[in-house]
Amino acid sequence: MAKIDLELYDKVALVTMGEGDNKLNIGMVASLLEMLEKIEKETDALTLVVRSGHSHIWTNGFDIDWILASLEKGERAVVKQFLVMDLELRRRLLTYPLITIAALNGHTFGGGAVFSCCFDFRFMRSDRGFFCIPVIDRQYPILPGTRELLRSVFHPDVVKDLILTGRRLTGLECVSSHVVSAAFGNEEMMDRVMSFAGGLNKSRSIVGEMKKVLNGPVVELIDKDIASIGEGQIIV
Repeated sequence: MAKIDLELYDKVALVTMGEGDNKLNIGMVASLLEMLEKIEKETDALTLVVRSGHSHIWTNGFDIDWILASLEKGERAVVKQFLVMDLELRRRLLTYPLITIAALNGHTFGGGAVFSCCFDFRFMRSDRGFFCIPVIDRQYPILPGTRELLRSVFHPDVVKDLILTGRRLTGLECVSSHVVSAAFGNEEMMDRVMSFAGGLNKSRSIVGEMKKVLNGPVVELIDKDIASIGEGQIIV
């Protein structure tokens, strides 16, 4: 299992991903799902904040080396299981009964960038880090659920730019493109994020119901994607 730490500050659950560049593989996704379950069932937190323990990487996205090595060993079923679990992680966040905040304190790439789009709010460093979804360069297909997720978060022109150019956006560019709510220098970022998180205190029951309405169409397509994943198919 991946190293993921939990700290509680009143009603805020602060999760720190501590697996180096936090690439998404079956162990990392399983650990994130387990942590979400623990916070919901074992704490009274009302807001979730997820940051990275790495100095300049939030997550580098899919662990391509692990995926290719698994395929070379003939472990297609393991790769398929990972792809399904990754979609289940997205689904879990989109229906999670806490307000969720991604504190992007470093580079956020590929499947990791899509992962961040499942959070209710995103904040980023203004002095370091890129946001990038390079599917066009890696020749990955986009499933309907991913497409609808991006459309639900960003303006259509931003989605087209991110997907068809693979352009890297800085924190300030992410603010101007409405990819993140705000960007701060490294010294103040977590203080600002935690202050915002601590001021929310919204009921779990109403948050859960609101997300059913807001994210229902995306979740429906993700469920269809889970059912239709082909053996050995690599997606974002």
